[in-house]
Amino acid sequence: MRHFPWLFAVCSLISVSELCPAADIDFAHDVQPILSKRCAKCHSGTQRKGGLSINSRQSLLTGGESGRVVLLGKSGDSRLIARLTATDAAERMPPEGEPLTKEQIETLRRWIDAGLTWEDGFAFGKTFTRATLAPRRPVVPAGEGNPIDRFLMSGPRFSAVSAQPISDRSFARRAFLDLVGLLPTPAQLAEFVNDTALDKRAKLINRLLADRRNYADHWLTFWNDLLRNAYQGTGFIDGGRRQITGWLYESLLTNKPYDQFVRELIEAAPGAEGFIFGIKWRGTVNESQRREIQAAQSISQVFLGTNLKCASCHDSFVNDWKLTDAYALASVFADSPLELHRCDKPTGKPATVGFLYPELGQIEAATRPERQKQLATLLTKRENGRFARVMVNRLWAKLMGRGLIEPLDNLDAEPWHRDLLDWLASDFVEHGYDMQYTLRLIATSRAYQLPSVGMSDDTASDEPFEFRGPLVRRLSAEQFVDAVTSLTNTWRPISMPLLRVDGRGQAGQLGAIAQAMAVAGTPASERSAEGGQATVFAKSKWLWSSADAQRAPANQTVFFRKTLKLDRDMPFVFLTVTADNECDFYINGQKVADVNNWQQPKQVQISGPLKVGENLLAARVVNKGAGPNPAGFIAELSAFDHQMRPLWTVATDESWLASETAAKDWEKPAFQSTDWPAAIVLGDAKLGPWNIAEIVTSGSSVLSPVMLAALQDIRLRAALLPQDQLQAALGRPHREQIVSRRESLATMLEVLELTNGSALDEQLQRGADYWLRETAADPSRLISSISLAALGREPTSREYSLAAELLGSPATKEGVADFLWTIILLPEFQMVP
Repeated sequence: MRHFPWLFAVCSLISVSELCPAADIDFAHDVQPILSKRCAKCHSGTQRKGGLSINSRQSLLTGGESGRVVLLGKSGDSRLIARLTATDAAERMPPEGEPLTKEQIETLRRWIDAGLTWEDGFAFGKTFTRATLAPRRPVVPAGEGNPIDRFLMSGPRFSAVSAQPISDRSFARRAFLDLVGLLPTPAQLAEFVNDTALDKRAKLINRLLADRRNYADHWLTFWNDLLRNAYQGTGFIDGGRRQITGWLYESLLTNKPYDQFVRELIEAAPGAEGFIFGIKWRGTVNESQRREIQAAQSISQVFLGTNLKCASCHDSFVNDWKLTDAYALASVFADSPLELHRCDKPTGKPATVGFLYPELGQIEAATRPERQKQLATLLTKRENGRFARVMVNRLWAKLMGRGLIEPLDNLDAEPWHRDLLDWLASDFVEHGYDMQYTLRLIATSRAYQLPSVGMSDDTASDEPFEFRGPLVRRLSAEQFVDAVTSLTNTWRPISMPLLRVDGRGQAGQLGAIAQAMAVAGTPASERSAEGGQATVFAKSKWLWSSADAQRAPANQTVFFRKTLKLDRDMPFVFLTVTADNECDFYINGQKVADVNNWQQPKQVQISGPLKVGENLLAARVVNKGAGPNPAGFIAELSAFDHQMRPLWTVATDESWLASETAAKDWEKPAFQSTDWPAAIVLGDAKLGPWNIAEIVTSGSSVLSPVMLAALQDIRLRAALLPQDQLQAALGRPHREQIVSRRESLATMLEVLELTNGSALDEQLQRGADYWLRETAADPSRLISSISLAALGREPTSREYSLAAELLGSPATKEGVADFLWTIILLPEFQMVP
């Protein structure tokens, strides 16, 4: 563990509630009924007795005439609890009726200790109104420049747009992090700063958006959070959850129009079924969490900006949706009529099928697939202005730190600039629902280039919002991990668990992405297609020891061997093999794979047995069965370099040897097989009765060479990896629930992981080795190079002195690791400028 003064600075950022044990408190069901019945009469709406209002979380925290009544995480020190438990009737609250019960007071204690959780969009004394559904296109104010700036400058509250923009270095860092999620390299930064073109900022935005792979890697996080797309975890067991990774990545690579993107999700297009499928929870589950209702909740929250969670259990108190509304939308996805359940109790009443906004049209189809198509049409039709407003509001918030409407999932709230929101939405539609177009529009505005202000957690304030520039934002978990990985040059190698889906449908996200890149026609896949095969077993032949393999004896065993000579180490080698019926595959006497079902070829990454010089490939194949039946063996070995460029493929063919005689050490290189005859070629991968070519083409468990080659030059960024302890501590969610905005306050778990985490420490140690090699352990070069790579600037004289002291003389590995650790804890490193 490291002990430095910076630790205290990090600890000071932690909210009190994070230091307290979490409590299982449900605001809607546990807290709101108490406050509504016993407190709201005097302290909600226009009633503020004693100056205290409980209308919102912020107003409750502000307190009344005598100061704050609630101290987060400290129920014992909160005046609210003191007044509720007072023995003096003149002091006790509420002043009328019976005192609160011990159970009610304990609930409020736990609520305070848990951080005063609140339902997004809920306010006591609030009259619910729905936002206008129809699209609206305001006239752009007169003037020159980006329409966004002209809208903002049209009112006296937005004059900050005329302030001085941030420096080129800060702008480049902000744009890189916002659009592709990476820090600019020192070379990229220098090239941009030295560019004298007047439009260089717009050109940089265009280049970043055109970087399809890095753009997709970065925005995968945004959509994984919104669509609950996880690579592993809760729900996958017994087929209770499905990934949409390949479909989602291909959609981002091709910048799929947003309306088409949503239609495919609603209609459950191939590869996108997991969003509607939801999570099949195990055990006893509340009726409001059945998969059809999950679908209704997800669609309404993500694409319509409204909350159906309360209405899925009872008539909502956070908006005006009824229980029947939630069930009507859920019924679109039901194969049989749903029965209404109120607070998890059956009512005996059937639900009807419907859309939340019937003025846009009805859903009348008899079959579920047709109903889903009707819903997709209603949701994305141009008359539904809400659909586009929700998306542009999310994109604005992503780049600016706060939405034009807050909370992001409550589009019925009042926007702080309605004309700008409506114009952006209509402009988004007019430009074909092009998300990159809207991102470009925002990123090239003068507003985006202003100095950042405040913190993104200020969205809960009751005060009228005034735009003064983008809000300060912390790096996401994925951005931070990528920044540290880039700084330490510790990018992870490709591994088979990332490429292959396991038996529960987990993992395999990199394989899905490789397929998506091949389908999307990236330059990498095009290059591999020029010089290599497009499918597995394209050059491989089925082999046996005799031509009459269609009627091979039952339980016959055949042994195969082939010598392979290598003149250098192979970074990546993949074996794909299958046999009818069983096969054990060896390399240099070491067993590397086994197969017991010819319809499920085994694909493994070979890392150990191969060596420079002669190698032996060997296979033992057994034909099972009660009588004569087809037998055969087919395999291929494909090698790639460090950039995943294809090098060579060794396939089963007439050069292999075969024997029906068992012999000791037959699978080892020293065994002499000069008397073994050549294997008999039965036919290519299309040969019946197997037709393995069709199986590997249509199946997703085997990656073809063109798919593997599509991973050329790939860096395994954090978004592509499963959640680990560090990312979890930094706020990456498990994605069991929709997350439209992550918390950005530091937590105690994060501090512990940043100061004592073994994974991060290993990265820093490896990074120290890297920088010592790169700079020949020269202290001046070390300090300058690391500062440029991490912060995009040279160190100040004071920073240089402190760094030199840390490094030691001569520079040590531990000193460099400590310097790297110090750098990554700096707010300058952890914040988007």
